[in-house]
Amino acid sequence: MPAQKTQSKKQPPSEMIRVPVALKEAVRELSRLHRQGRTTELLQGIQELVTKLDSTADIDSNASIQQLSERVAQLESRRESDFAGELREELTAISLRVEQLEKAYNQLIIYLNSKSKPRQSSSRYYTGQGEVKIDTYTPQNLAKRLGVDKDTLSQKRITAKKPEEFISWSRGRDPSGLGWSYNPESGLYHPVR
Repeated sequence: MPAQKTQSKKQPPSEMIRVPVALKEAVRELSRLHRQGRTTELLQGIQELVTKLDSTADIDSNASIQQLSERVAQLESRRESDFAGELREELTAISLRVEQLEKAYNQLIIYLNSKSKPRQSSSRYYTGQGEVKIDTYTPQNLAKRLGVDKDTLSQKRITAKKPEEFISWSRGRDPSGLGWSYNPESGLYHPVR
């Protein structure tokens, strides 16, 4: 039993606390005074200082809270109006871009419908009845379509004894079963149905 009494009379271990760097030296001095046994005087001095500061402070907490609330409301309303303005600007820019894209799309459709035989690359155009007709292919594009390289395509065309042989060979390789004939004037391949 005596062992339990001595354990209950022990001082609690010191606690580690964090203090702002500016108060570091003051806390060290307070700790030194405490170790010298001047704890009671120290606590009385701190209490007097706190009381003095509280009495000289001219702070109306309700007014301060009201001022802070008003300031927060102002900042939030400004932020919301700024956000709404930014959003409005972004939507306007997006609307203009969509209009530009629509105009470009319409011009492209008109161009494709007005051209009967474009010569740059393979040509597919909308006929109005919901089908796409294949008009012409460049050698590079037809080679890709038939799964061969451009040189193989040229070689097969040149070595064919009759144009029908090349048409038959290309029909066997074409994914849609189309045969192809070469037009030396345009340098393009045309489908043969």
